[in-house]
Amino acid sequence: MRRALALVLVCCLLSGTAFAVADGAVSPSVAGVTPSSNTTGSLTVNPDALETASYRRATLDVSATLTLATRNLDGRFEQRVLDERANELDAASARRTQLDRSAARVETGIARLRARQAAAVRGYNNGTLTDREFVVELAYIDIAAGRLGTAADRVADRADSLAGAQIDGQPVDNWAQNRQVQLGALEGPVRERIASALRGENTVRIENAPVGIDGVNATRATRLEPLQVYVETTDVGVVLATVDDGTYLREASLPGERNNTTAGELTGIQDALDRVQASYPWAWNHSSSTTSAGDRRAGIYAFTLYHDQGVLTTYLNRTSGRVFAEDQRIDVSSVPTASPVRNRTDDLRLQVNRTYPTGPLELSLSTADGEPADGRIAIDNQSVGATGDDGRLWTVAPHGNLSVTARTGEGAVTVTTNATIGRDIAVGTDSTIGTDATAGSDTSAETNATGGNDTTERTATAAVASTAVRPAEG
Repeated sequence: MRRALALVLVCCLLSGTAFAVADGAVSPSVAGVTPSSNTTGSLTVNPDALETASYRRATLDVSATLTLATRNLDGRFEQRVLDERANELDAASARRTQLDRSAARVETGIARLRARQAAAVRGYNNGTLTDREFVVELAYIDIAAGRLGTAADRVADRADSLAGAQIDGQPVDNWAQNRQVQLGALEGPVRERIASALRGENTVRIENAPVGIDGVNATRATRLEPLQVYVETTDVGVVLATVDDGTYLREASLPGERNNTTAGELTGIQDALDRVQASYPWAWNHSSSTTSAGDRRAGIYAFTLYHDQGVLTTYLNRTSGRVFAEDQRIDVSSVPTASPVRNRTDDLRLQVNRTYPTGPLELSLSTADGEPADGRIAIDNQSVGATGDDGRLWTVAPHGNLSVTARTGEGAVTVTTNATIGRDIAVGTDSTIGTDATAGSDTSAETNATGGNDTTERTATAAVASTAVRPAEG
């Protein structure tokens, strides 16, 4: 299967259309976790709270790579200087003072990164930051968060020589772990892939040797492939999603939910765990193991659930009791889909398999004889990749209605449907949506998941997250 990714762009040449939501559409509560019965729930933005929603794609960006590398090198140099200064101190009192200063530097760095992300989102929303500048900034925040995590660990290491050392009234090891939890909400798997794409590390296998810029960082059997990412923003929050080599990656950072207290304050880690169980019932019931981090002093509880379809990490704010950040890694082959939506011409057949808004979206293109077809795919007139020799492409679904068009040398075919499908819908047998068209002409099929010609035979159950967001249960 050709690697497919579906959403923000990280490239020197950005293409795509951003859809701005009407002014004043942002609501006080912008999101919530919608549980599902046969796949994990997800932290989903209320459509009324969306500021922007767009597809982008990215590839090698030498300028951005140099910027990120320089900033990372500066951080490593600063850490080395601090380590050397600490090693030169003999008196315990001096080492304690240096320890406190290093800890304060980490705390300040975390606060600055939070402010920097909020400023980046606002700048992107109001147009002062370009698409390229925004995704580069997100990649930088991810790298900087990792660097601060290393600095926190170094503080804990240096405290080993100071018996009974504490920071903010807690053992240094606990302090460092809590800082890692706070930083986790500023990192994510999609940001990591964005940084890799900027470095020219996003490659796919091909038959012929690549030429030109496609050959940079590529072997004889690979070429550069733009990383396609889907991005949504609220007033200060961001959701990123993509599909990379058969894995659906999604991250949500919605700091505004930390100020929404409708769910009620968490009294401790057990209360937080109960909230996770209520918010993610399927993931909870299908997990082989669960890890936790954070405490009342951190103000954040983080839980990682290793479930049948992948890995979920969720972050709950102690004061608000709400999920405000989340990372997902899911094997797309294990995700249930709803009834296929299809259309065909005399030459092409296109099938769309939906899951839930901003979830994985499977597209299948074949010839009239049923053979796989390699075609370019566009969603709402925005290119999201190609089906490849196997005729299949996994990408990311947007919110609401979507129009999927596949084009080959034989013509084009279009399916128009809704990404928002009913929860726990039973999947029926395949059916052809719409009418046949003449050879080479474009046609479209329009249907809702609850309509069309589904039969009563049930073959599977599709899990979907509704855009009607409800707060986590407590």
